[in-house]
Amino acid sequence: MMQKILGLVAGFLLSMSASAAPFQNGSFEFGPSPPPCNAYNQSGTSVLTGWDIYVGNIDWETSGGCGWNSSSGSYSLDMIGTGGIGGIQQTFDTVPGVVYLVQFDMAGNYGGTDTTIKPLDVTVAGNTTHFTFDTTGHSALSMGWTTKSLQFTATSTSTTIQFVSDLSASPGTRNAGAALDNVRIAPLADSSVATAVPLGVAPWIAVMLVGLAIFGLRRRV
Repeated sequence: MMQKILGLVAGFLLSMSASAAPFQNGSFEFGPSPPPCNAYNQSGTSVLTGWDIYVGNIDWETSGGCGWNSSSGSYSLDMIGTGGIGGIQQTFDTVPGVVYLVQFDMAGNYGGTDTTIKPLDVTVAGNTTHFTFDTTGHSALSMGWTTKSLQFTATSTSTTIQFVSDLSASPGTRNAGAALDNVRIAPLADSSVATAVPLGVAPWIAVMLVGLAIFGLRRRV
């Protein structure tokens, strides 16, 4: 029995040796140069700690007198700066087989002449989920932030999540996309024995916890 557990632990050590990093900066508070007001950032830049702008461009929005009120902290994102599309992504540590809950706050840029229905596609673990937000009646002081959620099952020791807003087919100004803030990701408590492992813990701790969980389950059988 103990040899089997040690074998499982060794396997996890090997599989986790190339881990990415804990999920971070879900409220977009951190970066090399936080903007005093609003900052326009293009694809290929890494101005947001932990995140890459992988398509189009975005606006890094500041709360208060510079822009709309964020849902958490001082900053949020307009997912389209100009040109009709913008997308960000982050790769973070996960435990294979564990089900994770993704939650984020969504609103929309109420300006411009684009449609009032702002789209946001979230892609993680090979699946894309489509969300929308209607900006009708909303303003800088009344953004109408709404919490959205989805689940995914990790298939690797690292997972990439992508958020993209696409208004490239809109006849309007194509510079007023979905607004995003307060992204958080955590394992579901009942997804598997490995959910005893909190998101972002050191790999060796994860291995010990998983090994203990397996040992405990086998003793109860």
